[in-house]
Amino acid sequence: MKRKFFAFIALITATLSLSSCLSSDETTVEYTHDTAITAFSLGSLDRYTKTKAGKDTLLKANVTGSDYKFSIDQARRLIYNVDSLPCGVRDTAILATISSKNSSPILLMDINKTDSVAAYYSSSDSINFSKPRFIRVYSGDYSAYAEYKVTVNVHKELPYEFKWHELAQNNSQLAAFSDLKAVACGDDIYVFGKTADGTKVLKSAINDGSAWSSITMNVSLSSDAYQSAVALDGKLYISDGGNVYASADAATWTVASENTDIKQLIGASSKNLYAYTATGISVSKDKGASWKAERLDTDAAYLPKQNISMNVAGVLSAKDVENVMLLGTRDKALKDTVATTWLRTVDYANEDGQWNYLEIEKNKSGKMPWLDQVITCAADTGFVALGSNGKWYKSKTNGLTWGVDSLVTMPAGFSAATQRFGFCRDKDNFYWVVRNGSVWKGRFNKDGWIKDQTIFE
Repeated sequence: MKRKFFAFIALITATLSLSSCLSSDETTVEYTHDTAITAFSLGSLDRYTKTKAGKDTLLKANVTGSDYKFSIDQARRLIYNVDSLPCGVRDTAILATISSKNSSPILLMDINKTDSVAAYYSSSDSINFSKPRFIRVYSGDYSAYAEYKVTVNVHKELPYEFKWHELAQNNSQLAAFSDLKAVACGDDIYVFGKTADGTKVLKSAINDGSAWSSITMNVSLSSDAYQSAVALDGKLYISDGGNVYASADAATWTVASENTDIKQLIGASSKNLYAYTATGISVSKDKGASWKAERLDTDAAYLPKQNISMNVAGVLSAKDVENVMLLGTRDKALKDTVATTWLRTVDYANEDGQWNYLEIEKNKSGKMPWLDQVITCAADTGFVALGSNGKWYKSKTNGLTWGVDSLVTMPAGFSAATQRFGFCRDKDNFYWVVRNGSVWKGRFNKDGWIKDQTIFE
């Protein structure tokens, strides 16, 4: 009986295809007779992983397929998962739960011959989704059908695998800087370097990194001005001799404010600039035009004086609120064993607030150690930091505690060098490291994944 029914379905399919081919304008007319797929989900999924010996092993029912929502685009007859399944999922044998309007019959088309019926759909039979599959839902009288393309997306990369790419090696221009600061701004990476002739700037596109061009600036900056270079809202800012300058390209600088008591720009949040003054920290809420002293919860003598870096992280539970962290070191003569950290919560709807010094607790674990150089960058959650010791640190507590991230191994060229380095993160979530004329960039695989937010019901 089943064999005869299959023959009937095949005849219907052939008849519909023939009638379409015979049309004068080659237009396919599809009569759905109110047929539709109404729901699609996956069951428990097997997943391949590697043993310590590097051999593949299969973990049964390791992934809960129902956790991954499938979207149904009824207009285009597409079914797909926006969030890809984890890397290693066995997509050649998947149990799927498919529902249709009015419990209409569902047929699975052949994986290679998409115009041929392979089998009736059964929730107890596994399906090969290693490539897009077509399924048809027929009307009750089998006179017509609607065809859907089903795509089961599976990540091809492990999310927390970090890969470095060496972009430049022994670049003489970069190597000539006795100290430097890397700043990501828009589509470019800028390296502000210290020389005997003052601060100089090199630039490379974020999609390059191998070729670096020297920028001729319309202002002369002192040798130490490099350390105050920061980026805010697609523009570069730098301070020197009490003046604050702004630029869109590092070549043409205009004066944002002059003859101020600004000693050094130290960083930026998403909206504000911050700077050191003789008495502490000041903030500018108008792109450097005016400055206002910030409140500190203790003596300004505890502010870091070296290796200064500032970063900001959003607060998921609150709108227009950010955590700003200032990290650096004090003079080596003070014999600090950990880095100096100041924290501030910025509520843009409430101007009140202050900088809070994170007191040094001796013999307390989880603190950033005192290093010859340490620079922080933002991360998806919290902050990361790179130390001159070649270790990659992470903090999910907004700088309160730190730990070494064993998932990130620095390139051999970085670890072998002793020169000062630059460290920053661009808009595509790549981390950049510049040291001794070499340039590397890298990121976690997950930071490069694109997530389509469009949902169809």
